[in-house]
Amino acid sequence: MEKGLIVHAAILNNDELLILKRAPGTYLEKLWDIPGGTLEDGEEPEEGTIREVMEETGLNLSKAAIFYCHSNVDQKKNKQFVTLIFLGKTDQKEIKINPSEHNEYAWVKLAEIKKYETVDYLLSCIEYLAEKKSGLSSLIS
Repeated sequence: MEKGLIVHAAILNNDELLILKRAPGTYLEKLWDIPGGTLEDGEEPEEGTIREVMEETGLNLSKAAIFYCHSNVDQKKNKQFVTLIFLGKTDQKEIKINPSEHNEYAWVKLAEIKKYETVDYLLSCIEYLAEKKSGLSSLIS
């Protein structure tokens, strides 16, 4: 079975999480997610996360630290996808989303994430983040 490695970033600003709505016509269209994408050949996961965040939001993260992992199998593609989720923070609030990938963004409190229709892994990831937040914040300080 083939493998695919995906990186995403949970970006916090004053206890709010950045989420992006996938544009119509894209994979998992109209669902909310956090910035991320496929790791390029030979790319380090942290570097790929920082690159994906810049491409999708215009935000420049100087540091990202892994805190969560998710795996799923796409039977149609006969491929296992492993998603590494990094924690990042920013002081910026203005986002420049890439309209070919996303059409909306929002800064939300962690407890409000259930109000949004999200990709499958995101709720468990954010619940974990909310539980461990005080200990995880030292990763990106």
